[in-house]
Formats: sequence, C-alpha cells, structure tokens
Amino acid sequence: MQRLQTRTVRFEATQAVELKPGVILPRGYYTGTETRTGLETASGGVSWTAPHYKIALTREQLPKMGGLISEEIDVTKLCASGELAIT
Repeated sequence: MQRLQTRTVRFEATQAVELKPGVILPRGYYTGTETRTGLETASGGVSWTAPHYKIALTREQLPKMGGLISEEIDVTKLCASGELAIT
C-alpha cells in the first residue's frame, strides 16, 4: 500500500531566486509544502521517498514576479542546491 505524507513548510530566500524563466522570487519568507511517498515493506515498515517541495504563490505575489496568476511551483531542486532554505 502507498502512503502520502504532506506538511506545511516555510522557505527562506536569502537573495532573489529565479523559479523559472521570467519568475523571480524576491528575498523573504514563503509558505509551501513538503510531500513524501511511502511504500510498505515486506517487513511491515514503510520506506519513504526523498521529499518534494512546492511553493504556493498568490495572485498578489505573482504580478511582481512576471504577471502570472496564482501557481504552485516545484522548488525541490532549489532546496537541494541551497538557493531556498527550509526553516
């Protein structure tokens, strides 16, 4: 059986970060989610995948970053590289 675990996290951008072409995240704190998938093992435990991170940007935040409407963006690679810190 597969399990899904999601929790709210806070990201810190210590400097401007390009989320995708034309969308720059200004320095500051942002809310997002951490999601992991778990698969039950034969021994009865659970084996969890590496977490994936998404940042949720509001309609009010996005016009300042490229004119988009609200969007959820995968920032897993930015967290792994240290461009976004999980606080």
